[in-house]
Amino acid sequence: MEHPELTAAAKVGNEQGLGTAVRPRLLTQRRLRVALGLIWLLDAGLQFQPYMFSRRFVANFLAMNAMFQPHVVANVIEGVTNFLLPQAAAWNALFAVTQLAIGAGLLWRRTVRAALVTSFAWVLGVWVVGEGLGGLLTPVMGSPLAGFPGAVLLYGLLGLILWPTGRTARHAVADAGLLGARGARALWALLWFGAGVEQIGPGLGQFQPKAVMISVIAMNEPGEPGWLVRVDKLATTATRAAGNPLALLLALIEVLIGVLILRGHQVKTVLWVAIALSGVFWVVGQDFGGILAGGATDPSAGPLYVLLALSLYPLPIDRAVAEHAPAADARTPSPG
Repeated sequence: MEHPELTAAAKVGNEQGLGTAVRPRLLTQRRLRVALGLIWLLDAGLQFQPYMFSRRFVANFLAMNAMFQPHVVANVIEGVTNFLLPQAAAWNALFAVTQLAIGAGLLWRRTVRAALVTSFAWVLGVWVVGEGLGGLLTPVMGSPLAGFPGAVLLYGLLGLILWPTGRTARHAVADAGLLGARGARALWALLWFGAGVEQIGPGLGQFQPKAVMISVIAMNEPGEPGWLVRVDKLATTATRAAGNPLALLLALIEVLIGVLILRGHQVKTVLWVAIALSGVFWVVGQDFGGILAGGATDPSAGPLYVLLALSLYPLPIDRAVAEHAPAADARTPSPG
């Protein structure tokens, strides 16, 4: 049976006896969905930590998301928190099992759609209550260093990009998703343009975006291993020395990452820059999601940005097939 993600070029090669020349692709929609599923399973494992079954998780972790929020958002978070608090352990068990089911569902082809639909509903609830809208309306937590626009929202966006439609992934894995090539690139551009705005936006009151960056880095230090604390302190010192120009430079790079991909310029280079920058933010600003400190619920946004970049990365076309394809087209009789 033909693999549903076999490209048009590979089909031509198979028809002309060049099937052996077509190498399997490293990046496929299924493989990226499996990677996303494994991250969901990691989230489920973190949700099964003993601390999560205590009232402290609800009272401390969830309730903190109401801080610095607009009145309406704070009321919603506080209302849900008060509802969950009396049966915190039972609710957490449901949360963990739900994430476990989503992750496992993404590993098997027949359950992918059901898992993704479930994840969309889960993402909406957790993004509002569990992440406080990703901190976008707060002075600090909306920063790209902290995981803009909220890690859980990226799960949903990846679900849209990796939704199985049966279409062929011709140029990138995202081509075959629900958003298609243009939609995926537009989403990427929106994310990175928004990251650029958030990089300097929270500090525009006194124009001190460097203070926001320092706050994000420093707030992650408690509970982290010594080597990571030292890394954070070095980053804090460098940020303080570089000042606001560093924030402005990062904002410019982030906007360019979005715009260049949208326009299709230097795609591979830009995506590698995006992966590298996401990796730096994951280590310095997000501290691996706080997993090493205990009490984390997910690995934060860094790995998800990498998956987004890989879904847009240009797919290779076997040279022999590419050279043979025009000849095959030339021999095809024209209609009528």
